[in-house]
Amino acid sequence: MGSGLKVTLLLTGSLTVMAGAIITTAISDITQHYAHVPYAELTSKLMLTLPSLFIALLAPIVGNIIDRFGRIRPLLISLFLYALGGASGFFLDSLYSILAGRAVLGIAVAGIMTINTTLIGDYFHGRMRSLFLGWQGAIMGFGGVVYIAAGGLLADISWRWPFLIYSISLVLLLLAIRYLWEPAHQKHQETDSQPPATGWLAKKYHLLYISAFVGMLFFYLIPTQVPFLLQQVKQLTNSQVGFSISFALLSGALVSYFYGKIRSVFNFHQIYIITFGMMGGGYLLVSFIDSYAGIMAGLLFAGLGTGLLMPNTNLWLITMAPVEQRGRQVGRLNFAVYAGQFLSPLVVQPIVHLGGIKMVFCISGILMVALALYFFYLNRSFLQIHS
Repeated sequence: MGSGLKVTLLLTGSLTVMAGAIITTAISDITQHYAHVPYAELTSKLMLTLPSLFIALLAPIVGNIIDRFGRIRPLLISLFLYALGGASGFFLDSLYSILAGRAVLGIAVAGIMTINTTLIGDYFHGRMRSLFLGWQGAIMGFGGVVYIAAGGLLADISWRWPFLIYSISLVLLLLAIRYLWEPAHQKHQETDSQPPATGWLAKKYHLLYISAFVGMLFFYLIPTQVPFLLQQVKQLTNSQVGFSISFALLSGALVSYFYGKIRSVFNFHQIYIITFGMMGGGYLLVSFIDSYAGIMAGLLFAGLGTGLLMPNTNLWLITMAPVEQRGRQVGRLNFAVYAGQFLSPLVVQPIVHLGGIKMVFCISGILMVALALYFFYLNRSFLQIHS
């Protein structure tokens, strides 16, 4: 595969992170600008979460479409809609019309993320597929930090300027036309595949969907709950809080980069043991230690685990899924991922009211350690069957 194709896929995948990261720092200014509008604060916050809702709802539909009609044309349409919906906030005056633009952005990301992951499964095989999914996770992690910083710099000029960054998808639209092609729908021999038993596959798919949902539900504690936790422990500036969150994201990005090498040593079950074990251990550390340094150590440890979550989930799924069903399975996986993101603050808020943020991290840590132990059990069964 040429470098043009690889760069196009990597940059296209990073657009999914950009969807929310770009305007994060501008939300408070948007709220102030539209203070005269009823429910302005709630509506402004919905700009961050509404795309995730539309991604979750539409990703399975996109998956079915691309399995029936092909990958490239829907991708090109999605890249155009990304620029249209994302950049509309720069030009529109009504708060609710800007919110509608965010819905269009969510529709676009549902297409981009589902098709991007499916194309990686179509284009690459074996070790190269593992390596590329690791690179994709790393680019998304580093991209999140870069996009937040770029959005913050532009937001200092005006809250409208960060919206223009979304128009970069038009450049990727041209790159996609130039370097991507429609893959032939032919069955490939997958080295990691198991015998095609329908009942077995259905259980494996559901296990991956649930793991992705739970993983994202807990991962989103970092951007949604850590800022409030740190302010309770120590009075910090916004930039210091941002650094703390970026610290965890960067540690995950570094691990993602090496996923291909990790996959060559461990099987899928074992990597999930590491993933949920580190996330759970890091969250328990956060829940039991009150110092800023201790919380940062816990976030670093948890962040290392999060870097393995999506590369391992994506690779396992696209390895199992037959090529003619790959799009719909990736779409269902993306539903689980973004449903977890969208529901995370809603699910944990009652626990915050009941026992505080520390209790949230304690319960989450226990549940993730339990999930790691469950995969330890599955791995023992897997090894016994294949010994």
